[in-house]
Parts: sequence; C-alpha cells; structure tokens
Amino acid sequence: LITVRGTKQFGDILSDGLLDAIDFRGGKAHAGIAQSGQYLVDKNIDLLQTLLRESKMDKIKLHLVGHSLGAGAASIAAIIFNQDYAHIIEASAIGFGCPALLSKDLSQQTQSYITTIVADSDVVPRLSTATITNAFLDIISYDWTECILEDLQDLLIKVQKDLPILLSNNLIDTIVTYANTTMDKSVRPLLNNITEMDRLEPVLIPPGECIHLFRDGSGVTGTHTPCDFFDSIDVTVTMIDDHLIPPGYHRLFLDMMRDYQKDLHFSFHHDI
Repeated sequence: LITVRGTKQFGDILSDGLLDAIDFRGGKAHAGIAQSGQYLVDKNIDLLQTLLRESKMDKIKLHLVGHSLGAGAASIAAIIFNQDYAHIIEASAIGFGCPALLSKDLSQQTQSYITTIVADSDVVPRLSTATITNAFLDIISYDWTECILEDLQDLLIKVQKDLPILLSNNLIDTIVTYANTTMDKSVRPLLNNITEMDRLEPVLIPPGECIHLFRDGSGVTGTHTPCDFFDSIDVTVTMIDDHLIPPGYHRLFLDMMRDYQKDLHFSFHHDI
C-alpha cells in the first residue's frame, strides 16, 4: 500500500498549476501531475522489486491511495506500473478529489483499476483550463442589470421618504427609465456578446470509475457517475470545503454512514 498526500508545499502548487494537457500513453494527461506520477514510480520501483525478490512471489499487488494532487499522482503511477511493469506489479488506485487528469478515452481505459471519489461540489475534479475559462465567461455574462434597476429604485424610494420635497414619484420613474435606457444601449449588448461566445471543450476529466457523493436534501447519496459529468465547475458555497478532508470527505462519509447505520452517534474508530 502506498499513500500519497495532497498539495502541501510550493512545489506541489506548481504541479497543480500546470494545467496543460500533454500526450500520455495514447491519450492526454495533466502535465504537472503526469510528472508527479512518474516521480512516484521512479522513487519506489527499486524497493518494490526488492520486496518482490525477498517475498519470492510472482507479482506484487500494489494499492495506491491519495487525495487531491496525491490522488492524481497515484492514478498516473498505477497506469505506469500496469503498463511498464505488468510482469511484476498489478496496481490499483483509489483517489479522493482527484483533479481533472486524463482525456476521456484514456480515463475509460483505466476503469478496471482506478476509482475516483468526488465529494459533492468539490471544485478540483472539475478544474481545467477549459472549465476555468467557461466559468469565467458564465460569470461575466450574467445579466445583472435588472438587479441594479431594482436596487436603484429601492434606494430612491428610501431617499424619497427622508426628502419627499426633492424626489417625486415622476422623478424616480424618470431616473430609473434613464438608467434602463443607458444599459440597453451600452451594457446589455456587451453581455449578450459574451453569452454568445463559444465555450471551450474540456480535454481532461477525472480518471477511471467515478463515484459521486452528494447531498440529496435529506442525507448523502453515493452513486456511480460517468467521469465526464465533472466537465464544468459547480459554483456553490461548499465548492472549496468539499475538497478538504474534515469539512468535505470526512463529513460526507460520516453523514452517509450515520444514515446507513441509522445511528446519529456513529463515529469512525480512527476519527479526525
């Protein structure tokens, strides 16, 4: 068993940030994490070969587990072990919050030995150059003009209550109409242009077989989900917390087990 931690040091952030998709094993892979996975193989292969000789076994059944960047590195390492060292190692990987890592075709080829678990709105499995760009376009194309008009009218009405002589109903209507006309001419056309811009097609998705844990309104549900489901960023208040261990994965697993056991006091033996 090899466990791989997630992002911790500055070098890890650089690995996370290399979002470019590079050629990898007949498909595409996250550039920075592909390097991390290769490093993981290079660091451990000599030890594994020694253990194999000492054990006098035919093969090592190797399990890799990781979170975040560690999940991606573990998944890449499992691919390399199974392809380059298949005669001595049979590898599998389980990743929690694994970043968008592989092209769809390559991800599907790894379903038999890689499992990715995604906590609800966890943003990391959904992050790639394409999804970040698309989310930015969606945000800046949001039509906020009606909200501004409502806020402006509410403000003027409040001012009118304190200074009724200065603001009549007709003047309020005139100001709001002018603001609406101005936005019709200069703001809404710009928003429409951004809305009509083509969105980018995501290249990378999480690897293997994906299991999605999500809040269903009364508890937590876990279901097998196509990994290309995570091809856009789900903008929610929990999108960051869901990626972390205590407020995200641990919390969801705990809630799910309490529901399954029908015991609100259930806790894991080695709780955090």
